[in-house]
Amino acid sequence: MLIRVDLATFPLGKTLAKDLYSSDGRLLMPRGIILKEFHLQQLLQRGYEHIFVLEDESSSSNSGSSSKNEDTRLPEVFSNTVENIRDMMAAVSAGHMVKPSEVNESIDILLPEVTGTNNVMKHLLNLRNKDEYTLQHSVSVGVMSIKIGQAMKLSDKQLKNLGIAGLLHDIGKCKIPIEIINKPGPLNEEEFKEIQNHPIYGYRIVNDIKLPDPDISTAVLQHHEHQDGHGYPLKAKGKDITLFANIIAVADVFDALTSDRAYRPKMPLLKAIDHIVKSTLGHLEPMVARRLFTYILDISIGETVLLNNGEKATVVLINELDPTRPLVRIGDKFIDLKTEKDIFIQDLLT
Repeated sequence: MLIRVDLATFPLGKTLAKDLYSSDGRLLMPRGIILKEFHLQQLLQRGYEHIFVLEDESSSSNSGSSSKNEDTRLPEVFSNTVENIRDMMAAVSAGHMVKPSEVNESIDILLPEVTGTNNVMKHLLNLRNKDEYTLQHSVSVGVMSIKIGQAMKLSDKQLKNLGIAGLLHDIGKCKIPIEIINKPGPLNEEEFKEIQNHPIYGYRIVNDIKLPDPDISTAVLQHHEHQDGHGYPLKAKGKDITLFANIIAVADVFDALTSDRAYRPKMPLLKAIDHIVKSTLGHLEPMVARRLFTYILDISIGETVLLNNGEKATVVLINELDPTRPLVRIGDKFIDLKTEKDIFIQDLLT
């Protein structure tokens, strides 16, 4: 059983029950370690006030099952958040107001799980369901926005507001006819113009919720603006686009590329990152795109990938010049995909 303890009580000798991460999402201390004085001093210096430990030492023998429970919490939280977004969009479609408490309830459950987990991608990829793309896309964009913001060392308050903006970025789509939203092919000119209105609809909806930070509604309005001014709906560019909007834009493109759609298959994770960094000049804010790039490269090391020859391999070292071609290992054999041009990564396995 997990118990929350105040660090001021100095729980020496207790077993840490949850992984602890730095503000940029890197693992500080893994669960299962026995806490010593230097561990506690490090945590106090980093501003930690409390942690979770196992109730007694006999529980440490069950730490494997505890770890499993920890691993299954994120999918449950993600699924619950999808349902919350569904309820909010249904309420707006029916002409009802969304209450600030409903929004806060969703983010307050989601935020600590996302910031406390380094690799959220394996859980997000398992969330995907083509029949509910809009809902799951909203949650995925909210989650990835938080991870990018975390890597940029945003404050807890900023991360919360950024997460809200990410979750609500597409809420304006509930005002778009469902046959346009779910159309399995290219939109005609009239349909595309209507789709381009969803940030405006969303801005009005979020403004009506009366959330405390105006950056939230502005981000919803601007998340399809481009750095070169060729986005929509305002044709804003460069410094006129807010930080939250720039972060959500990167998360939005990344999730769209790595999701199966009726008109195209999903792009493998590392290929999507390569595409974002190399092929979106003038569209995405370069520094934000780079933060996502660094995060995905970091979590890819040690993950299992499927090669085009059907073999499974473990990523050992990333080639930053071409992240789609890392050094991988199959058993005791190392393969450098930078030089083995006939072999490539087909997908990341979760």
